[in-house]
Amino acid sequence: MATTPIVRNAMGRSSRSFKVGDPMKVAMHDLARSPFPALPVVDDLGVVVGMLTEKDCLRTVSQWAYEGVSGGTVGDHMSDIEVRITPEMDLLNAARAFLECNFSCLPVTENDRLVGFIHRHEVLKAIDGWATAIDRERELRLNTTSGHERPSAIQHMQQVAASHTRAQLSQVFKKH
Repeated sequence: MATTPIVRNAMGRSSRSFKVGDPMKVAMHDLARSPFPALPVVDDLGVVVGMLTEKDCLRTVSQWAYEGVSGGTVGDHMSDIEVRITPEMDLLNAARAFLECNFSCLPVTENDRLVGFIHRHEVLKAIDGWATAIDRERELRLNTTSGHERPSAIQHMQQVAASHTRAQLSQVFKKH
C-alpha cells in the first residue's frame, strides 16, 4: 500500500525569514511584497521563535493609527508558534498541527533551525495525491485477484446452480 507521505516531499525551501530585532516598518514592507501570508522569525542564533503574519501587520497598523503606538521590532509584534513541523513528520500529523493553530503556512524546522515551509494547501494536495494512489492500488488489486473473489464469480455460480437439479446440488454440498 502507498506509504504515508512526509512533509519533506511537500514542503518548499525557504531562506527568507525575519530577525527578532528587525524594524517592524521594514518587515511590514517586505511581507506586503512577499507571496507568503507569513514568514518565520528567528533569533540571533537562527532558532525559529515565531511568525510574522499579515494579521500581525494589520494589528500593528491599527495600533499605529488608532492608539498612536508606533515603531517597535518584529519581536514586539510577531505571533508565537505553538506547533512544530519537521521534515520527517507524516502529513497526517502535519494536518493535525494546522488544525491546532490559525496559520495557513508553518515553518519546517530541524533542530529548531529553519529548513523550509509548508502551506495547508500543500498538505491537502499531497494527501489527495496519496488517496488517489491508494485508490489506484485498490483498483489494481481488485482487477488482478483470482476469479473466485471477483463479483463475476457470483454470476458463474448462479449459472452452475441453475443448470443442476436439486439432488445434484445436494450431492455437491454433502461432499464438502
